[in-house]
Amino acid sequence: MPEISSFADFLADWDLLLKGVANKDGLPDLSGLTLPLEEILEEGRDQEADKAAARAQLSQGSKRTRALVTDGRAAASRLRSALKAHYGGHNETLVEFGIAPLRKRRAPQPADPAPPNPPIAPLPE
Repeated sequence: MPEISSFADFLADWDLLLKGVANKDGLPDLSGLTLPLEEILEEGRDQEADKAAARAQLSQGSKRTRALVTDGRAAASRLRSALKAHYGGHNETLVEFGIAPLRKRRAPQPADPAPPNPPIAPLPE
């Protein structure tokens, strides 16, 4: 018999066992032993169905989240554009909305002049 490792394998094994006992003639009354296993099997099947539904709902939630991000980015872009149009692209008020205003370029700073090289002393001969 193959090794049982997953919950689905356990459920299949228990189901097979219960069906075998139910179909076998000549066995003594084993209802005291089969009823608890039948209840566990039913609860396990319900649990698996709940997990499958939760996985499906999570998948749907992920799809909706991706759609919300796409829609939200587009709506935010439109709102930022409207604020820029209202205040003007150079207005510092845009910073309050998390928008970087257009600023003038700074003139390049002159580099510090390098100090002149000290005169080289002649080598003694």
